[in-house]
Amino acid sequence: MATLTIRNVPEDVKQALRVKAAQNGNSLEEALRQILADEVAAPHAAASRINAEEIMRRAAELESDEPTDSRYKYYSQKELSDAISGEYEGL
Repeated sequence: MATLTIRNVPEDVKQALRVKAAQNGNSLEEALRQILADEVAAPHAAASRINAEEIMRRAAELESDEPTDSRYKYYSQKELSDAISGEYEGL
């Protein structure tokens, strides 16, 4: 088995981990091994590759009163609202 050394862990973090481990009947070392094993085994979603500019562009689209889908650009806000609620048959 490998040995890991983690430096500069804040004392309050170390103490909180030690308390949590003790509450579960484990040593700090055993609890940390379990945390690492769980982290490696857990399926994770891919990290987002969207930059800040793309996030702002998408947010601006959401705030706009104009539909971004060209299929709906000729309909009024009322017609679109009615279509969503099922009261308009023209779409």
